[in-house]
Amino acid sequence: MRSQTFRCIILGHKNISEQDKLVFLYNDELGKIKAVAKGARRINSKFKGHLETLNICNISLYFSPKSTIIQEVQIIENLSRDYKFQKLESLLQIAEITERILFEQQILEGLVNLIEKTLNQIHISKKPSLISISYIIKLLNISGLIPDYRENQLRIPKKYRKFLNFIKSHSLAEIESIALSEEEELYIKSFTRNLIEAETGLPFKSFIS
Repeated sequence: MRSQTFRCIILGHKNISEQDKLVFLYNDELGKIKAVAKGARRINSKFKGHLETLNICNISLYFSPKSTIIQEVQIIENLSRDYKFQKLESLLQIAEITERILFEQQILEGLVNLIEKTLNQIHISKKPSLISISYIIKLLNISGLIPDYRENQLRIPKKYRKFLNFIKSHSLAEIESIALSEEEELYIKSFTRNLIEAETGLPFKSFIS
């Protein structure tokens, strides 16, 4: 049994009893982990406001034989700050999809940095939906779940293959500078949704209307 502090990003949580929460965390050393926050649902809990989705925190974790327990939480940054509905929706999609795509203890090099860059870009973006889609493409790419868009077996028009491959290798600011028609953006969104469902088996019925 041991206790140690890690810099984590919170990907989500769910209630597991009248008083406790199960929290989904990602850390560049541990990968995705599940940890129990005992008493987090109490009105006077010391965790109140600290375990919000997409908070970046220093979290003290206690590793017991049966579970991982959150002991202390110190917020470093709240990346979901002051967002209007459309941007907040994009942020929560990023958190949900990241949590659901990663398996437990899976480590993706540079993932926390990518999430931070994505959320900061959304903060200033006029195209938050496109930025969240671009993040998902990048996530699938570094997860090894994505095909090579240059390959002809993908039955999509050449211009979309070219653009999707561009997303994999360019910055979010560069991606945002590209002008897409409404039809083109809808195609990219639909393709991404179908790719997620095909590669992971996860239904995202509410994702990208």
